[in-house]
Amino acid sequence: MQQGGVTERFSASSAAVVTGLVADTAAVVALLASDTFRQWCKDYWIISAILSIALIYVVIALLESNLRKTVELRALERRLREPSLHDRTFFSAITTSLHPDGRTVEWLKHNFICTSFEDSLVDPLDALKRSLLRDPRGFDNEEIEAAYRDLVTNITRFIDSVGNHMWSDYPLNPHRLAIPREWELSDPDRYQGAMDDLNARSRDLVDSYDAFLLVAQRNRVTEVGVIGATPVI
Repeated sequence: MQQGGVTERFSASSAAVVTGLVADTAAVVALLASDTFRQWCKDYWIISAILSIALIYVVIALLESNLRKTVELRALERRLREPSLHDRTFFSAITTSLHPDGRTVEWLKHNFICTSFEDSLVDPLDALKRSLLRDPRGFDNEEIEAAYRDLVTNITRFIDSVGNHMWSDYPLNPHRLAIPREWELSDPDRYQGAMDDLNARSRDLVDSYDAFLLVAQRNRVTEVGVIGATPVI
Protein backbone atom coordinates (compact mmCIF):
# COMPACT_ATOMS: atom_id res chain seq x y z
CA MET A 1 0.00 0.00 0.00
CA GLN A 2 2.80 2.41 0.93
CA GLN A 3 4.72 1.64 -2.24
CA GLY A 4 1.62 2.17 -4.38
CA GLY A 5 0.91 5.53 -2.71
CA VAL A 6 4.44 6.77 -3.32
CA THR A 7 4.29 5.66 -6.96
CA GLU A 8 0.96 7.37 -7.49
CA ARG A 9 2.23 10.64 -6.02
CA PHE A 10 5.37 10.52 -8.15
CA SER A 11 3.36 9.81 -11.29
CA ALA A 12 1.01 12.69 -10.52
CA SER A 13 3.98 15.05 -10.04
CA SER A 14 5.56 13.98 -13.32
CA ALA A 15 2.26 14.41 -15.13
CA ALA A 16 1.91 17.93 -13.70
CA VAL A 17 5.39 18.90 -14.93
CA VAL A 18 4.75 17.54 -18.41
CA THR A 19 1.35 19.22 -18.59
CA GLY A 20 2.86 22.56 -17.50
CA LEU A 21 5.64 22.38 -20.09
CA VAL A 22 3.19 21.55 -22.86
CA ALA A 23 0.90 24.41 -21.85
CA ASP A 24 3.81 26.87 -21.68
CA THR A 25 5.11 25.78 -25.08
CA ALA A 26 1.66 26.15 -26.63
CA ALA A 27 1.30 29.63 -25.13
CA VAL A 28 4.70 30.74 -26.46
CA VAL A 29 3.92 29.41 -29.93
CA ALA A 30 0.61 31.28 -29.94
CA LEU A 31 2.29 34.51 -28.83
CA LEU A 32 5.04 34.22 -31.44
CA ALA A 33 2.36 34.09 -34.11
CA SER A 34 1.31 37.58 -33.06
CA ASP A 35 3.00 40.58 -34.82
CA THR A 36 2.43 42.74 -31.74
CA PHE A 37 4.21 40.26 -29.48
CA ARG A 38 7.15 39.92 -31.87
CA GLN A 39 7.54 43.72 -31.95
CA TRP A 40 7.35 43.86 -28.17
CA CYS A 41 10.15 41.28 -27.94
CA LYS A 42 12.31 43.46 -30.21
CA ASP A 43 11.65 46.57 -28.14
CA TYR A 44 12.10 44.89 -24.76
CA TRP A 45 14.55 42.13 -25.60
CA ILE A 46 16.24 42.24 -22.22
CA ILE A 47 12.97 41.38 -20.49
CA SER A 48 12.47 38.52 -22.93
CA ALA A 49 15.98 37.24 -22.20
CA ILE A 50 15.42 37.38 -18.45
CA LEU A 51 12.10 35.55 -18.76
CA SER A 52 13.69 32.89 -20.98
CA ILE A 53 16.51 32.32 -18.49
CA ALA A 54 14.00 32.13 -15.64
CA LEU A 55 11.90 29.61 -17.58
CA ILE A 56 14.96 27.46 -18.30
CA TYR A 57 15.92 27.59 -14.61
CA VAL A 58 12.43 26.51 -13.57
CA VAL A 59 12.47 23.59 -16.04
CA ILE A 60 15.90 22.45 -14.81
CA ALA A 61 14.77 22.71 -11.17
CA LEU A 62 11.67 20.66 -11.90
CA LEU A 63 13.71 18.00 -13.72
CA GLU A 64 16.19 17.80 -10.83
CA SER A 65 13.33 17.53 -8.35
CA ASN A 66 11.78 14.66 -10.29
CA LEU A 67 15.19 12.96 -10.58
CA ARG A 68 15.61 13.12 -6.80
CA LYS A 69 12.13 11.67 -6.36
CA THR A 70 12.99 8.86 -8.77
CA VAL A 71 16.09 7.97 -6.74
CA GLU A 72 14.14 8.13 -3.46
CA LEU A 73 11.34 5.98 -4.91
CA ARG A 74 13.75 3.30 -6.07
CA ALA A 75 15.45 3.25 -2.67
CA LEU A 76 12.06 2.91 -0.98
CA GLU A 77 11.05 0.09 -3.31
CA ARG A 78 14.29 -1.76 -2.46
CA ARG A 79 13.57 -1.39 1.26
CA LEU A 80 9.99 -2.60 0.82
CA ARG A 81 11.22 -5.69 -1.04
CA GLU A 82 13.56 -6.65 1.82
CA PRO A 83 12.08 -9.50 3.92
CA SER A 84 11.24 -8.67 7.53
CA LEU A 85 13.27 -10.07 10.42
CA HIS A 86 10.16 -11.95 11.55
CA ASP A 87 9.82 -13.67 8.16
CA ARG A 88 13.47 -14.72 8.11
CA THR A 89 13.31 -16.02 11.68
CA PHE A 90 10.00 -17.80 11.16
CA PHE A 91 11.18 -19.47 7.96
CA SER A 92 14.34 -20.64 9.70
CA ALA A 93 12.27 -22.14 12.53
CA ILE A 94 9.97 -24.00 10.12
CA THR A 95 12.85 -25.42 8.11
CA THR A 96 14.60 -26.46 11.31
CA SER A 97 11.61 -28.65 12.15
CA LEU A 98 11.12 -29.79 8.56
CA HIS A 99 14.50 -29.45 6.89
CA PRO A 100 14.77 -29.87 3.09
CA ASP A 101 17.52 -32.47 3.63
CA GLY A 102 16.01 -33.94 6.77
CA ARG A 103 14.85 -37.50 7.38
CA THR A 104 11.11 -36.81 7.11
CA VAL A 105 11.31 -34.84 3.85
CA GLU A 106 13.66 -37.42 2.35
CA TRP A 107 11.21 -40.18 3.31
CA LEU A 108 8.18 -38.36 1.90
CA LYS A 109 9.92 -37.60 -1.40
CA HIS A 110 11.80 -40.81 -2.09
CA ASN A 111 10.96 -43.63 0.32
CA PHE A 112 7.29 -43.26 1.17
CA ILE A 113 5.46 -46.60 1.41
CA CYS A 114 1.94 -45.99 2.57
CA THR A 115 1.22 -49.43 4.05
CA SER A 116 3.70 -49.24 6.93
CA PHE A 117 6.26 -46.86 8.45
CA GLU A 118 7.77 -45.71 11.76
CA ASP A 119 5.73 -43.13 13.66
CA SER A 120 8.94 -41.15 14.30
CA LEU A 121 8.82 -40.07 10.65
CA VAL A 122 5.52 -38.31 11.26
CA ASP A 123 6.49 -36.81 14.63
CA PRO A 124 8.20 -33.70 13.10
CA LEU A 125 5.06 -32.96 11.09
CA ASP A 126 2.83 -33.33 14.14
CA ALA A 127 5.12 -31.16 16.27
CA LEU A 128 5.32 -28.52 13.55
CA LYS A 129 1.55 -28.49 13.15
CA ARG A 130 1.04 -27.88 16.88
CA SER A 131 3.66 -25.12 16.90
CA LEU A 132 2.23 -23.38 13.85
CA LEU A 133 -1.29 -23.43 15.19
CA ARG A 134 -0.04 -21.57 18.27
CA ASP A 135 1.32 -18.74 16.09
CA PRO A 136 -1.56 -16.89 14.38
CA ARG A 137 0.67 -14.21 12.85
CA GLY A 138 2.20 -16.21 10.02
CA PHE A 139 4.38 -14.35 7.51
CA ASP A 140 4.39 -10.62 6.80
CA ASN A 141 4.95 -11.24 3.08
CA GLU A 142 1.56 -12.03 1.53
CA GLU A 143 2.90 -14.40 -1.13
CA ILE A 144 4.89 -16.46 1.38
CA GLU A 145 1.94 -16.41 3.77
CA ALA A 146 -0.35 -17.97 1.14
CA ALA A 147 2.17 -20.75 0.42
CA TYR A 148 2.67 -21.28 4.14
CA ARG A 149 -1.06 -21.62 4.81
CA ASP A 150 -1.29 -24.17 1.99
CA LEU A 151 1.58 -26.11 3.58
CA VAL A 152 -0.12 -26.09 6.98
CA THR A 153 -3.35 -27.33 5.39
CA ASN A 154 -1.58 -30.23 3.70
CA ILE A 155 0.36 -31.14 6.84
CA THR A 156 -2.95 -31.31 8.70
CA ARG A 157 -4.59 -33.40 5.99
CA PHE A 158 -1.69 -35.86 5.91
CA ILE A 159 -1.68 -36.26 9.70
CA ASP A 160 -5.47 -36.75 9.70
CA SER A 161 -5.12 -39.38 6.96
CA VAL A 162 -2.53 -41.26 9.00
CA GLY A 163 -4.82 -41.11 12.03
CA ASN A 164 -7.80 -42.37 10.03
CA HIS A 165 -6.14 -45.28 8.29
CA MET A 166 -3.20 -46.46 10.40
CA TRP A 167 -2.36 -47.68 13.86
CA SER A 168 0.19 -49.86 15.54
CA ASP A 169 -0.18 -53.34 14.07
CA TYR A 170 3.07 -54.82 15.33
CA PRO A 171 3.05 -56.07 18.97
CA LEU A 172 6.83 -56.29 19.04
CA ASN A 173 7.24 -52.80 17.56
CA PRO A 174 4.58 -50.43 18.93
CA HIS A 175 6.19 -47.46 17.18
CA ARG A 176 5.49 -48.84 13.71
CA LEU A 177 2.24 -47.76 12.07
CA ALA A 178 0.43 -49.75 9.39
CA ILE A 179 -2.83 -50.06 7.54
CA PRO A 180 -4.49 -53.06 9.26
CA ARG A 181 -3.46 -56.14 7.32
CA GLU A 182 -6.82 -57.83 7.80
CA TRP A 183 -8.49 -55.12 5.68
CA GLU A 184 -6.72 -56.46 2.62
CA LEU A 185 -8.85 -59.65 2.84
CA SER A 186 -11.90 -58.59 4.83
CA ASP A 187 -12.46 -55.18 3.21
CA PRO A 188 -10.24 -54.73 0.11
CA ASP A 189 -12.05 -51.54 -0.95
CA ARG A 190 -11.26 -49.93 2.40
CA TYR A 191 -7.66 -51.11 2.17
CA GLN A 192 -7.25 -49.69 -1.34
CA GLY A 193 -9.00 -46.47 -0.35
CA ALA A 194 -6.63 -46.04 2.58
CA MET A 195 -3.60 -46.48 0.32
CA ASP A 196 -4.97 -44.07 -2.27
CA ASP A 197 -5.72 -41.43 0.35
CA LEU A 198 -2.33 -41.69 2.04
CA ASN A 199 -0.50 -41.54 -1.28
CA ALA A 200 -2.51 -38.52 -2.43
CA ARG A 201 -2.02 -36.66 0.87
CA SER A 202 1.73 -37.34 0.83
CA ARG A 203 2.06 -36.00 -2.73
CA ASP A 204 0.07 -32.89 -1.85
CA LEU A 205 2.29 -32.33 1.19
CA VAL A 206 5.50 -32.64 -0.83
CA ASP A 207 4.17 -30.32 -3.56
CA SER A 208 3.11 -27.65 -1.06
CA TYR A 209 6.42 -27.93 0.82
CA ASP A 210 8.44 -27.44 -2.38
CA ALA A 211 6.19 -24.55 -3.43
CA PHE A 212 6.66 -22.93 -0.01
CA LEU A 213 10.46 -23.12 -0.33
CA LEU A 214 10.40 -21.70 -3.87
CA VAL A 215 8.11 -18.79 -2.95
CA ALA A 216 10.27 -17.95 0.05
CA GLN A 217 13.42 -18.05 -2.11
CA ARG A 218 11.78 -15.84 -4.74
CA ASN A 219 11.10 -13.30 -1.99
CA ARG A 220 14.68 -13.52 -0.72
CA VAL A 221 13.88 -15.46 2.45
CA THR A 222 16.58 -18.11 2.33
CA GLU A 223 17.78 -18.67 5.92
CA VAL A 224 17.17 -22.44 6.13
CA GLY A 225 17.36 -23.88 9.64
CA VAL A 226 19.90 -26.37 10.95
CA ILE A 227 19.16 -30.10 10.89
CA GLY A 228 18.73 -31.43 14.40
CA ALA A 229 18.46 -28.02 16.06
CA THR A 230 15.54 -27.14 18.31
CA PRO A 231 13.18 -24.75 16.49
CA VAL A 232 11.88 -21.66 18.25
CA ILE A 233 8.44 -20.69 16.88
